[in-house]
Amino acid sequence: MPRFTIFKKILVITLLLSLLPLLVSSAILLLNLQSTSARLSTEISQSDDRQAVESLQMKARDLAENIKDFLHQCESDLLFLSRSPLSRSALLDFYQTRLSEVWQRGASSTAAQGTHEFLPVYRSIALIDKNGREQVVIRNGRFLARDQLADVSNPANTEFKSETYFHKVRALKPGEIYVSHLTGFHVGKQEQLAGAPDPESAYDGRMYQGVIRFGAPLFDAKGAFNGMVLLSLDHRHLMEFTQHIDPGRNASSLFPSYQSGNYAFLFDDEGWIITHPKFWDIRGVDPAGKLVPPYNARSTKAEIDSGRIPFNLDHAGFVHPGYPKVSAAVRAKQEGYVDITNVGGAKKIMAFAPIFYDTGEYARYGVFGGVTIGFQVDRFHEAARKGGRLIARQLGEHRRTSGVIILLTALVSALSAWLLSRGISIPLRQLTQSAGKLAAGDSAARVAVNSADEIGVLAQTFNTMADELDRRKMSLLATLDELRKSRREILDERNFKASVLESISSGIVTFSPEGFLTSINRTGRLFLGDHVTEGMHFREVFQGWGVLGDRIAHVFASNSGYGRETFRFDHAPGKTHFDVGFFPIGHDSEHGLTITLRNETERENLHEEMMRLDRLASLGKLSAGIAHEVRNPLTGISLLLDDLHDQAASNSADKELIKKALAEIERVEKLVNALLNYSSPVRAEFRECDLNRLVNDTVLLLRRPCEKQQVQLLLDEGEVPPFRLDPEKIKQAVLNIIKNAQQALPRGGRIEVRTAVRDRHAVIEISDDGPGIATEDLPLIFEPFFTRKGAGTGLGLSITQRIIEEHQGRVRVESAPGKGTRFTVELPLGGQGKAERP
Repeated sequence: MPRFTIFKKILVITLLLSLLPLLVSSAILLLNLQSTSARLSTEISQSDDRQAVESLQMKARDLAENIKDFLHQCESDLLFLSRSPLSRSALLDFYQTRLSEVWQRGASSTAAQGTHEFLPVYRSIALIDKNGREQVVIRNGRFLARDQLADVSNPANTEFKSETYFHKVRALKPGEIYVSHLTGFHVGKQEQLAGAPDPESAYDGRMYQGVIRFGAPLFDAKGAFNGMVLLSLDHRHLMEFTQHIDPGRNASSLFPSYQSGNYAFLFDDEGWIITHPKFWDIRGVDPAGKLVPPYNARSTKAEIDSGRIPFNLDHAGFVHPGYPKVSAAVRAKQEGYVDITNVGGAKKIMAFAPIFYDTGEYARYGVFGGVTIGFQVDRFHEAARKGGRLIARQLGEHRRTSGVIILLTALVSALSAWLLSRGISIPLRQLTQSAGKLAAGDSAARVAVNSADEIGVLAQTFNTMADELDRRKMSLLATLDELRKSRREILDERNFKASVLESISSGIVTFSPEGFLTSINRTGRLFLGDHVTEGMHFREVFQGWGVLGDRIAHVFASNSGYGRETFRFDHAPGKTHFDVGFFPIGHDSEHGLTITLRNETERENLHEEMMRLDRLASLGKLSAGIAHEVRNPLTGISLLLDDLHDQAASNSADKELIKKALAEIERVEKLVNALLNYSSPVRAEFRECDLNRLVNDTVLLLRRPCEKQQVQLLLDEGEVPPFRLDPEKIKQAVLNIIKNAQQALPRGGRIEVRTAVRDRHAVIEISDDGPGIATEDLPLIFEPFFTRKGAGTGLGLSITQRIIEEHQGRVRVESAPGKGTRFTVELPLGGQGKAERP
């Protein structure tokens, strides 16, 4: 038996002491690194999941808000149209100006990039009478012929054979609006695909054509239902909200990929899908107008193959239980996300948000429906997989390096065991301790490197890997914090600027250095109209605003003329005087020009009214003085002429001259009395009276003189409640207007008197079919002493206007040569307590 020498013992012990700790520490380090790699990959994956879900939910909320604003804009269009003159030209102008951009595919694969077109927002506009008969219909840009108009009171005669919008609109009250669910003929699977393998390549298939109806009732002057106006929102504009969303690429797409699961769709408050890449999933009716049943667990194979299976989330629990939960959450006005699998088998996360809307048929739940945006689950974890592959590569390199180090250490230990036995034990012990700390979770643990041999290289590699892991973790956390902070700062700044601009009462419009519109606030749209869009040239924006376009062109051309100016435009009622400001953006408008618009019409009108009142006050004082000075001489002259008349000789010519002189003096005295009454009117005595009775008495008083003149005097009494007024003065005002109308009809004619209530005012309308008032005389008829009649004083209408103003009312006149005249008197029903005070 060979002797086991001390050298061998030292050699064996040294080899064991050098190799065994190295092997153990390397194994522990590799295990710890494997565990750290798994934890880091999990944290990265969870962080990516949270960030992706938050991003999807934010997109869904923004999209839901945009759709809500779009629906409210449709309501505004309907209210505007229902309160406008409904002539054929007005309807066509409305139809042609309500446009929105649509990005849609071409007719073949060669046009896959699509086309951008501005299409009418409404597929059709209809004016329907009180019996349900269509009077005017604009559809697809043209008026339907009379033989194409239908009686829509029968649902079978409607466009989609079963619509009941006429009966539902007829039941509405003034100011209410009817909004329907999506209606259209269902598109089957083969109709859309037309031989293509999937919806993305189906360029020549049938498109879904549906509408959402917006209806408002019309009422006559007595408040009775008189018909309705109907707007039909084109479904293509709803599709625009979801069709181009591609969350996978975080960019716009002409048509989403259904197989990928990265797409968005809308569903209504009943769970029906109303926008989707698969048109056969959208709710619709068959050719007879019957709603096609939804896809469910009992759907036949033939129905599935043909695509006669519109998708309703409430009935789709058999596909995935998350669909009914999404529909129920939206009806409960909740947002969130679910892990889900679609019909195509794609596993994805689907974020959803409710569209808050409570008009028409959507008042039941207070939501129009919901927005969903889906994204494939495996795409979320791409960053985590990349990090895992990088760590695995580093671990493989470390294993190879550790193997080489262990082999070299064994050879060197065998040759120089007695030299290395002491030097190896200390570093190995330190490496073991540091590896244990790292395994226990102490990421700050490092190995002290005191040598340049293999053990030193191993320790340095360990420290480098630990440092790299720590740096990457801190970098990821810092990046996430910076992204959150940047997002908050951007949103805060955008919201602040938008709220400041929208709260300003002046219109603020900015243009680029080339003269194209870059921004406009809410007040600016009120002045310029909703048709103004960004990118329009300033001459197009201010078309119809007089010289303002030339003034802006001068500012751009000369880089001068900045400041404020006052302009007068015949732009719209209540908007005639504007204070316009021109301010450069940057030095010499190098970044553009800001235009401010402030409506000064009311201030100008008040100024003119004050001037008119001053003139009338001065005229009253003058008239009173003249009347008093003239009256006394007239009395003396009249008495002297009476004596001369009584003492005149038999000469009949002298008596006739004296008689004519007395008549003229009597006429002058009447004028003097009128002047005194005008300059010093009796204070009104208000009491509660029946206006209809007062007007009726006045008409009876004048009926016989009118009949002698072959003038037909008619009275149409509306329901007017008793209210406080001065009956004698109102009677005088009505009498003056009717007498003027009678004097305008020397050869006979027709005078109509009507009473009614409008907007808390009692209204008296007096119209005649006489020759009318000349256009140049209209502004002067209420001025004192203005008359075109040789025998008149010119004070009748001035006194009438003063009486109406004393009652805090107003009088208006509408007339044109050859078209008669109409006076409208409006008296407030709320009483005149202020006028009774001394």
